[in-house]
Amino acid sequence: MSFWRTGALLSATAILMGGCSGADFTAPGVMAEAQATNPGSGYAADLYKDYMTNANYEFDEMEDAPDAVFFADKAMAGARGGNLMPQEIGERDLPSEYVGELTQARGRLVSALDAGGASEKPDAAATALASFDCWMEQQEENFQPGDIAACKDHFYASLAALEERPVAAVVPPLPERITLASDVLFDFDKANIKEAFKPELKKIADLIIGNPTTPVRVQGHTDSIGSEAYNQKLSVERATSVADYLTGEGVAQNQLTVEGFGETQPVASNKTAEGRAQNRRVDITTTVVQTPTQ
Repeated sequence: MSFWRTGALLSATAILMGGCSGADFTAPGVMAEAQATNPGSGYAADLYKDYMTNANYEFDEMEDAPDAVFFADKAMAGARGGNLMPQEIGERDLPSEYVGELTQARGRLVSALDAGGASEKPDAAATALASFDCWMEQQEENFQPGDIAACKDHFYASLAALEERPVAAVVPPLPERITLASDVLFDFDKANIKEAFKPELKKIADLIIGNPTTPVRVQGHTDSIGSEAYNQKLSVERATSVADYLTGEGVAQNQLTVEGFGETQPVASNKTAEGRAQNRRVDITTTVVQTPTQ
């Protein structure tokens, strides 16, 4: 470390003879300028805060003028919106046994920043940058294991947060068929969807949206009460109503095919009330429906 403060008994001549660096004399001014800097907000403020933590520690606690100036300058550059990068490995006189790990760590940080880490996670990005530079500085000195570990641990924790990517939600595949009972979907002899059933249709819409490459058929069916022509018309209207709702919720229109089969594809006997209720339906299917055996 470069100790820049001198005792009251040292004369100016003695200081010069001691070979003090320029940073020893400029550090107070640089620190004052840095401490007066307005960092604004967002990523710039995060960079300023983290680098000033390093600068104040080196200036006040460790009396290390060159490194205090280094961190203060980066704090001000960050506050001005500079595109800060971690210090180059070759800029420090590092013990050879630590160069490999630091090089790998720096590469991971640069990759995370290049992938948009600063805009996505500004706090983690700023802490990772300042902690890496702190680790480099402490590792160069290599005599304060506690400080080395603190900088290194903060770096890896921030890097882990920076590299973490949200796990994409797993959307289940569409089943081959979803059958919606018309008596639940619609009022008698109507094609307007009941309000109470719309939340269920919204779930189906989300499922279809999650499977955008799967063609979907919306197929209307009726029982055999009434004329064939009327039942055919009603089945198309009901299938169209369901398809319109799905597209209104974000399903791509070209993913859907609307079909009406009237009374031609029963799944139960039309001779009983229970059978007719099963036949009044809208099928949402990913397969071509074959005419069932009657």
